[in-house]
Amino acid sequence: MFQYEKFGQGLEYSIRLFEEVDRFDSAVIDSMISTYGRHGFEDDALQLFVLTLRDNFRPNEFTLSSILSSISTLPLEQGCQIHSLAIKLGFESEEIVASSLMEMYAKFGSVDSAMRIFVKMDTIDMISWNTIIMGLSCNGRVFQTLDIFKELVKEGPAPDRITLTGVLLACKYGGLIDEGMIIFSSMEKVYGVTPGYDHYACIIDLLCRVGKLKEAIDITNTMPYEPIFSIWESILRASAIHEDLSLTERVAERMMEMEPHSSLPYLVLAQQYERRGRLEAVVGMRKIARLKQAKKVTDCSCIGTKNHIYTFKADQLHHHGGKEIYLVLGLLTWEMEDEVCIYLDHFRLVADHG
Repeated sequence: MFQYEKFGQGLEYSIRLFEEVDRFDSAVIDSMISTYGRHGFEDDALQLFVLTLRDNFRPNEFTLSSILSSISTLPLEQGCQIHSLAIKLGFESEEIVASSLMEMYAKFGSVDSAMRIFVKMDTIDMISWNTIIMGLSCNGRVFQTLDIFKELVKEGPAPDRITLTGVLLACKYGGLIDEGMIIFSSMEKVYGVTPGYDHYACIIDLLCRVGKLKEAIDITNTMPYEPIFSIWESILRASAIHEDLSLTERVAERMMEMEPHSSLPYLVLAQQYERRGRLEAVVGMRKIARLKQAKKVTDCSCIGTKNHIYTFKADQLHHHGGKEIYLVLGLLTWEMEDEVCIYLDHFRLVADHG
């Protein structure tokens, strides 16, 4: 199954091979659970795990880690039940299981639960350090992230690129420019880590958020490789917010060269022209966008219900529960229209007797 995945044969071949296996062992089950998870079939991964339990299969730490990593979009209740099983089997403090549990809880925003697992670990490997640091930073626990990082520097192994990405993310979310710049500038000298795209993106976005556009441009120009689109996007948005039209124009032109079909630079630049009353420039920018066949940036929302997380896009009318959704929307619209009619009738009645 691993070889099928490795050479891009996909889920279908893995399932076929799995069904042909006469005798299952933990390695085969772990591999199939992970395969389901990687392809977004979380329900199937959980169903397979439950079936193996019913067949008196005793999961090991690798099985538990596989299933925890494969059910990230399912309700937290499912993960909590697997956590209880891990405690019962004595695997909660195993590094691979603890890391998967921390990652699961962090994804659901249950950072305190992740921290409780972290502090109970007997030995903490680099994966576990990185998991808790990334989990804390992505949930906005800025100062807690920095405290854990200081603890790691003092007691743990040397921080790696993932560690420093998590810390820089925390600095970015917290607007901690001094701390962020100190960590970024000391990456190679102190920690022996060469800054990568993620690190540059974090520090540039941080500088943009606090209005230090010149410094952001300076770092961008000194990058050892070509800045990616998202880095220029941070600068573009910041230059527009801070009303720097000259910089907005330069960055937008750069982005148009990189991705001519992205509507973002055309849209931001047109908005800047419109705010200044330059209507001819607005019309010209929209015309260029049409000629380049720039694709509109689609808004997206997510909602979690029952056993799934669903994604809705602004221009997407199709959904597996579409009939029921539009039926309810129709009823709500009808009720609102009815309320408006009652209000208008009441308003006319009052006016006639006023």
